[in-house]
Order: sequence, then structure tokens, then C-alpha cells
Amino acid sequence: MRKFFRTPKGALTLVFVPLLALGAIAEGWSAVLPHVLAAVLGASLMELIVARIQRRAIRWPSSAILSGTIVAFLLDPVTPHIATLAIGGLATLTKHLVATRRGHIFNPAALALLISIPLFATGQSWWGTLPDLPWPFIGVLLVGGAFVVDRINKFPLVLSFMATYFTIFTVTSIVDPTGVAEMFRTPFVQSALFLALFMLTDPPTSPSRERDQVLLGALVGVTSCVAQLAGIGQAYLLVGVLVGNVALVALRYVRTARAALVPATLRREG
Repeated sequence: MRKFFRTPKGALTLVFVPLLALGAIAEGWSAVLPHVLAAVLGASLMELIVARIQRRAIRWPSSAILSGTIVAFLLDPVTPHIATLAIGGLATLTKHLVATRRGHIFNPAALALLISIPLFATGQSWWGTLPDLPWPFIGVLLVGGAFVVDRINKFPLVLSFMATYFTIFTVTSIVDPTGVAEMFRTPFVQSALFLALFMLTDPPTSPSRERDQVLLGALVGVTSCVAQLAGIGQAYLLVGVLVGNVALVALRYVRTARAALVPATLRREG
């Protein structure tokens, strides 16, 4: 257990436990507990099914549990449990279906939640970001997020996103203050922070180089703002992070292609 908690997954688990407890106090344990269990169960069962189909050894589904928890944190707790179970399973399924040899392309929870909007007509309350608690509790989100981000060296990514995101809305407020005023209020501030700290930084779907982190963070910030201003609705942050995922895959592909061309060029010159 001590070794596990030193890993990024372990650090995320340590932070999610108090967020879950505080969010449940605000929303009510009777609503939150079965909701979270349904999402985690759906994600975990799908992981076990996929492992069985691929004839892999059955292991503790730590990644699936975290994906299911994020799904639960974002989905409105009043979502029917069968839908929550299905969305948790969808998060794991897309992780295996939409992948390259390097790993999965999209943040599993983000893609599943985006698909769930037209599929199940779901609502997202982002209750796991503690929007129903007093403002000082935003410190819990920031401290926990900073702990995780420091462990995985993603501060350039987070800061680039936040700087771009709030700068665009600040500039926009000069022209249309009433149109973007809510972006600086609860729950939208907490939602942006949660996305930046815990979803945008997902190690398999985020860049490791500092320059790439700055560029991708800015891209996700711009995309999220444009999506919101275009009236896309509650999915604007999800669209932003998924566009960033696609951009990272494209960037890696270009670099791999260039690296493959260099030896070929040298052989021709030789």
C-alpha cells in the first residue's frame, strides 16, 4: 500500500477520498454513495470483462476505479443508477477501443461524459469540486490538486490552461460583462480548476515536455472558451480537454514520422 500511494494513481486516490467525503456531506450521503458505487462498479466490471476477452491476467482495476470516480464527481447525483453504471463502463470501454500502440487517446471519463449527454440526456453538476460548500473550501481543491500536479510534473500545463482560460473570459467581459460573469462564479470556477488539476493532467493523455505542456494547456483553454462562447452548453470543458488529447496524438505522430525520416535520409546520402 505504501508503494501504491507513492504512484500518481495513489496520490490521486489520497486526494479523491477527502473530496468525496466533503462533497457527500454537502450533497447527502444517501444520494452520493450509491451514485459513486454505480460509476465505479460500471468502470471496474468493464475492465474485468475486457481483461477476460483479451485473456489478460485479472488485476486490481485501479485506473478504472479512478475513472469511475471522476465520472461520478461530474455527473449529477440524481442521475439514474443504471445510467451512471453504463457511463462508468463506457469510460473504460472507450479507453480500450480508442487507442494507439502508445496507449489510449482520450481522457476516459471526459469522453464517456460527453457521449452520455446525447445518449442519456445527463446533467453535470460537478459536485465533486465542492461547489455547494463555502468559498474557503476551494482551498481543499487547490491544495489537493497541487499535491497531485507536483507529483507528476504538470504545473506548466495547468498554469498555461488557467492563464489562457481566465484571460480570455476577462477580456471578453469588457465587451459583454453579463455574458461571461457566471464563469467567475460557483460552480464554474471550481469546474475549471477540477478539470485542470485532475483531468487535463492525466499522464497517458498529457504531454511530458514543458514546452508541449504550455502549448497544449493554451490550446485547451482557447478551445474551452470558444466552445462556451459558441453556446455549446455544459460540455465546453469536456470538448476542450478532448481537443487537447487529439492535438497531443497528432504532435506525437508528427515527431515519430520525422524521427523515422532522419535515418532514411542518412541512408540515401550514404
